[in-house]
Amino acid sequence: MSDSHAFYRELNAIERFVDVADLALYTQVPDDWSVIITDVQGSTKAIEAGRYKDVNSLGVASIVAVRNALPGVDIPFVFGGDGATLLCPTALLPGVEVALRGLQDLATSVFELGMRAGVVSVGELRESGHPLLVARFRASQHVALAMFAGGALAEAERLVKHPELGARYAVSSEGPRHADFTGFECRWQPVPNRAGQFVSLLVQAVSQDPEEAARVYLATIQLVDDVLGAGARPVHTAGLSLASGPKAFEQEARLVSGRSAGAGLYFARLKIRVMAWLGTTLMRTGRELAGFDGKHYADEVVANTDYRKFDDTLRMVLDASPEALAVLRERLSEEHRAGRLCFGIHTSDTALMTCVIDGYDGNHVHFVDGADGGYALAAKALQGQLKAR
Repeated sequence: MSDSHAFYRELNAIERFVDVADLALYTQVPDDWSVIITDVQGSTKAIEAGRYKDVNSLGVASIVAVRNALPGVDIPFVFGGDGATLLCPTALLPGVEVALRGLQDLATSVFELGMRAGVVSVGELRESGHPLLVARFRASQHVALAMFAGGALAEAERLVKHPELGARYAVSSEGPRHADFTGFECRWQPVPNRAGQFVSLLVQAVSQDPEEAARVYLATIQLVDDVLGAGARPVHTAGLSLASGPKAFEQEARLVSGRSAGAGLYFARLKIRVMAWLGTTLMRTGRELAGFDGKHYADEVVANTDYRKFDDTLRMVLDASPEALAVLRERLSEEHRAGRLCFGIHTSDTALMTCVIDGYDGNHVHFVDGADGGYALAAKALQGQLKAR
């Protein structure tokens, strides 16, 4: 493995989330890496039709498929609700594109949804004036999450989604196609709120000056902490419950079986239901089996939840009372009127949690998003403010 391939794994981790606004803690991504953009096409209509869990699952599935195509390579990624952004060494793209074509086939044949996938070179982005910086944030003892800065990801997304230029960056439809979704799990009941509602929040600084934008993000993180406090963490052990209904595991069963009907889907559902029942039993009794520690697993899930992140946009899922949300919304609106930031908010009664399990010994990460639209609808509100400027 080349030094470039290992660069992300070797980065020192940021220990405090407030420090993700400090650009001095970021590292330039090597030019011989590429940005991968995936998103569910027509996601807004799918969400309006009540299919957000399908949309959400395909977004996480793209992370799983790409990571499984790169065994032994630690890559940075960020989940966006209806898609994901990932980085990988350009030399390893052929295997990644096989997985992305497999993902696209499955999205179409099993979920009847289109899945866009595009690739942009980090070197090309830097030469066009869009540097890409990355940092590792230590979310817990076992999990470090990627944070991004520099403006390159927004430019990569613009190019991939551009009606004319997009074809240049799209993953070719020609060639082998196979995706491995091992490690994808979607077994938790919707998580209930404690304070009143879940808030999916996106904030984007207006200033193009990196230092001024960093000050805006730092102030916003501090504002959230001041208004909502430590209770804003959306996932808590008392709210964790594995699902049990016959249709509760539909998305996972469809992904792992590659079927939307028939015996393959039936047996996938059955296997997942048995595993969920076993997990419930182990957590209730506090016993350990095959590396699954029933006594401590729920605590690990809470610690490993990806509920706040930064990729040139501050993204958070928070648990807030109506009163606290009103204060937060007003303070953000003041900053918006002052021309310092744009923001989008979507609220929901419950949150969805979709998981990537590398192992039950702490090596697992849990993507949380507000139900009924979450980040995707918050992004729509954010784009409305950006376009109105």
